[in-house]
Amino acid sequence: MIGIAWRILRRSPGTLLGAFIMITVGTALLAAFAIVQDSMARTTAPVERYAAADVAASGQAGIFTPEAVEEAGGLPGVAEAVPELSFPALVLGEDGAPPDDWQDTARFGHGWSSAGLTPFTLLEGRAPNASDEVVLDAGSAAEAGAAVGDRVDVEVAGTVRGHRLVGIAEPEAGPAEYQRALFFTDRRAAELADRGGGRVDALGLHLEPGADPHAVAEALDEHLRAALAGDVDSPSGVPAYRVGTGAERGELEQALPDHRASAQAMAMLIWIVAFMAVAVIGGALITSVRSRAAQFALLRAVGATPGQVRLLCLAEAFLLSAAGVAAGAPSGMLLGRLLLDGFRAIGVASPVLRVHYGLGALLLAGATALVVGQVAAWFAARAALRIRPAEVLAGQAAVPVARGRRRAGRIAGVLLLASAGVLQALGMAGLVPTALRGSYGMIASGLVIVGLGLLGSWAIHAAARAARPPLSRLAPVAGHLAAANVGFHHRRYAGAAVPIAVGTAIAGWALAGLPLFALGNSQDVAERFAADQVLRTPIVRDAHTGLGEPVRERLAEAPGVSATVGLRELWAHAAPAGSGGPGGGGTPEVTRATVVTGQADALLDLGEVSGDLASVDAGRGVALGAEYARRAGIGLRDEVEVRTAGASRPTPLPVAALFERDAGGGEGLVVSSEALSDAPRGWYDYVLVGEEEAGRAAEAAAAALPARGTATAEDPEEFLRGYVRERQDAIDNLGTLATAMVGGFLVIASVNALALSAADRRSELASIRRIGVTGRRLTGMVSWEMALTVVPAWLLGGLATAWMAAAMAGGDLGAALWAYPGAVLLAFGAAGLAAALLGALAATRSALRTTDAR
Repeated sequence: MIGIAWRILRRSPGTLLGAFIMITVGTALLAAFAIVQDSMARTTAPVERYAAADVAASGQAGIFTPEAVEEAGGLPGVAEAVPELSFPALVLGEDGAPPDDWQDTARFGHGWSSAGLTPFTLLEGRAPNASDEVVLDAGSAAEAGAAVGDRVDVEVAGTVRGHRLVGIAEPEAGPAEYQRALFFTDRRAAELADRGGGRVDALGLHLEPGADPHAVAEALDEHLRAALAGDVDSPSGVPAYRVGTGAERGELEQALPDHRASAQAMAMLIWIVAFMAVAVIGGALITSVRSRAAQFALLRAVGATPGQVRLLCLAEAFLLSAAGVAAGAPSGMLLGRLLLDGFRAIGVASPVLRVHYGLGALLLAGATALVVGQVAAWFAARAALRIRPAEVLAGQAAVPVARGRRRAGRIAGVLLLASAGVLQALGMAGLVPTALRGSYGMIASGLVIVGLGLLGSWAIHAAARAARPPLSRLAPVAGHLAAANVGFHHRRYAGAAVPIAVGTAIAGWALAGLPLFALGNSQDVAERFAADQVLRTPIVRDAHTGLGEPVRERLAEAPGVSATVGLRELWAHAAPAGSGGPGGGGTPEVTRATVVTGQADALLDLGEVSGDLASVDAGRGVALGAEYARRAGIGLRDEVEVRTAGASRPTPLPVAALFERDAGGGEGLVVSSEALSDAPRGWYDYVLVGEEEAGRAAEAAAAALPARGTATAEDPEEFLRGYVRERQDAIDNLGTLATAMVGGFLVIASVNALALSAADRRSELASIRRIGVTGRRLTGMVSWEMALTVVPAWLLGGLATAWMAAAMAGGDLGAALWAYPGAVLLAFGAAGLAAALLGALAATRSALRTTDAR
């Protein structure tokens, strides 16, 4: 059968060449994404800040207590444990503006005693001795145009303070490329960072000669884990701290974006592409089978068994897949490099990310393509075995389909698309089961692909029937023949058209999802605010740089201000006393908590509230979301243990209030910072301000914030508009861009396959020429066929995108229209139609020249 398959490939290249293109593109995408994912997994941030530390540990702000640091210094093999504070700090220029690249290059403040972790050495001046003195690294001093003895303005946590520059330092190994450093006295650094209780953000260990860094790192990890008895990890599994040696220390410095989530998205995308390839390649192979129905009918007529026909289809797919892998793997290597270069150029990837051509990535892509080809061939073989030799040889339909089966397929397609939209909407609202949170997007994409596959043939048939009367009037010969041909052979055309619909839908879905996710996130935040002014700082590396307590205190003292509250968010868990940590004893998983300082009862809109929020503000209890409490079996005034990220032990508190607006349990806890005595303090993500008279909050905010710096004050409407834009920019959208690219490549591949299929129509075109149809009308017929195939498929994909956008927007049609990527999808459709027309016309003219020559 391999020999027969090879001869068929040589004699009937047109439609099978389309399948080959699909396999090649699929292999290239699989290889590119596997290379990108492997490169992300292998690339580590360079070690700069902790270059002199043999072992380092770093985590969220204030995670390590003084006792934990002191005990770490007593571990076997440790000569010294150096505590480290690391907080955002900006040196402003003479014009009061931050450096141009301040959001791209990390800038951290530290205490001078931790300078030895790099180590830094003084180039000029001396170490800081007073609270208004600072030492800058040489890069920061050059950016500010400052020399030793000058006054410089430094912004920390929304407050700008003047400092005297007393020294300029530089790492012994040379200037750091990816971060800047400012050094204060240890006492001043602790005041500015405001971690509470002497807590620090990191620690570095200098080891005794001969000590094993890996053994010490393991001992340190065990020690720190025991010291964080009240800690909870995030739902994504990212721990509150990490310990590293060698090259691992670079990741602990937190100076560059962490692409672990993007690497996971790429891994999921590989499976989406594989599933998509089964549908697309299967459609192309089935189209090939239907166009060669006479061949299979003759094989069956001369005694070929079902097993032999099945083996023939598998052999064809194997040869095509092998050739596609050989062509697609090198293309995937080039595409992987271009992807990484492009991602770095537009700022969505770390500048240290480098391409890595691992054999494992290429083997994964090749093996997946071969398996996908065989799975797709199995579907094609089923179509071949349904061919009835007698009917085909008599000129009847190759594979008749019962009307009931067609109707069932259409209904199933609609239901699958509906299910995909509902699943995506529930996922974005945080209402899917925990087991599906990491995979609901992949499941929804599979439902979209299958649903469009079931509806593609119907869409083309319906479009051909609807277009036949106007086309017959517009182009009596070419238009009429095209509509009749597409209507009669709609299932054959669907094999190439369905990928257009799928590609358009997948690309549109990805591009609409990013702004809708940002909008939904921003609305969830804004809907909880019942304030007249919202103060915040920009989002850098997916986190607020933060506002300090001095900002809130200045606002609280301002005339005309009725209430203020500082808010920060972290992961937390509440459970009945003695029931254990997250997931223990049937308790719910972790939830997002809002930690408040001030008058939350006056400025937070939590919906219907039972109990006393004022007690929560005073630190005498905790407020739980109604759904979160219901799932945990907790009632009002019950005693619970609250665990929060970075806490050294659980905090026992009574439930003082239950509130309605908890996002289905996803935002299920409100607690005062005063109650969390065993947890680190931190800067606020937002400060809310209420006013006694109109306009007084804005006046107070303008007075509390410096005219220079990065902090802003906005009314609620301005906040929502600006925050949506900022969330869009902050979201790590590597996966979104890659998914949109998958859609683009699917459209390109499918229109090429559609155009190349015209090469197998020589006998059909010759028959039409013999009845007197001119070559010009034949090319017009083929052009209309391409339009009747590409346009309905594109519209179907666009409608699927609109449905998914409406579902993701929760039925808000205004938001769905705002996010709908109409311009991009229009470009997809126009490019696809142009490519199909050009390719089909070229193939048709070639076929006509061959026919005329004969």
